[in-house]
Amino acid sequence: MQDYFLAHFNVARPLGTFSVHKKEARYFFKQLQELFERDHLHDGLLWHRHGMRAADGKELNFFEIAALNTSGEDNPHIYTVAGWRDAKDLHSFAYRDTQHRENMKQLRHWVDRSEGANLVTWWEKRDTRVSLEMAWDRLQRLRKDGPTPHAFNLHTRFDPPTLSSVA
Repeated sequence: MQDYFLAHFNVARPLGTFSVHKKEARYFFKQLQELFERDHLHDGLLWHRHGMRAADGKELNFFEIAALNTSGEDNPHIYTVAGWRDAKDLHSFAYRDTQHRENMKQLRHWVDRSEGANLVTWWEKRDTRVSLEMAWDRLQRLRKDGPTPHAFNLHTRFDPPTLSSVA
């Protein structure tokens, strides 16, 4: 059994006004559900969860999400946080899965890219439960410092730590 898993966090902040009733939001959530119903096809995916982070950092519950109707400046971040066996499995899912690639192509004009990196990875001990706050901090670290062993992307990867290197 591996001592570490690759934690992955990505965010998408919609452009313009946001409501779950908008065409793009309905498409996004429908595709997200279908994509992860097929997660058994990606045996390197250990676990995943999705949600929304409000502009003030608060994690939104289902009722708050359903009631959202933002002006654009206060749009939430839609996020995925997941655990993967390794970077190869995550890369295969993100770039080789035809449904995932097509979904990203359809939504690229709906997502704000002005904040910098929107995906971060890092190695985490296998029994760690990754919180939204922990993942958000890693993303901010990547945006500030660039890729390091503590926060990196799929283009600049680091090997998992060895038990002796963290002792």
